[in-house]
Amino acid sequence: MTTDDTKIASLEQEQSELRHMINQGLTFDVEVTYSRRRPGFFGFFRKREKVKEKRVFTIQEPTLATLDRLSALWLQMEIDETRLGDADYLATARQMANKEAKRLAEVVAVAVLGEDYYDTTEHRGAFSYKPNEARLQRLAATFFHAVKPSDLFTLAVLITNVSNLGDFISSIRLMSATRTSDPMGNLIEQPA
Repeated sequence: MTTDDTKIASLEQEQSELRHMINQGLTFDVEVTYSRRRPGFFGFFRKREKVKEKRVFTIQEPTLATLDRLSALWLQMEIDETRLGDADYLATARQMANKEAKRLAEVVAVAVLGEDYYDTTEHRGAFSYKPNEARLQRLAATFFHAVKPSDLFTLAVLITNVSNLGDFISSIRLMSATRTSDPMGNLIEQPA
């Protein structure tokens, strides 16, 4: 087996693992701390108890609508690499954290909700999709208060992998190459 064959075999194995990950979706957990009243009549008068709970979320391959929503959020993010190279790196990083933290939590929430972000109704064979902003904001607030920066980097990599942008771009390339309304500039045979 040559080095090219081993490279091809390793690429095929990586691609099959990525396909499996995309099809199965990815799960992650977040630890949420909240206070609640104790049960019973006298629980109203007693001090609230703090509860730590692990909640498990799944990120599935996004539909085109979810991918569109994620892309819109990604495009709104701004990062100035020149300012990050300055001597006042920490001040710039703090300003960016203040500006982008809620948006990053919203990206994770959109990826988790997927099509559940929309309330779907059917009327006479046609489907109507209405965004449920309250559901999105509740989940984004949960992630805003529970996700740590170290976990955020891992989630960003997972969301990017599960988004399957490679297949999306390949589909665009395939469809744009087979246009029949394209002017004669792309023909193999050039007119004389």
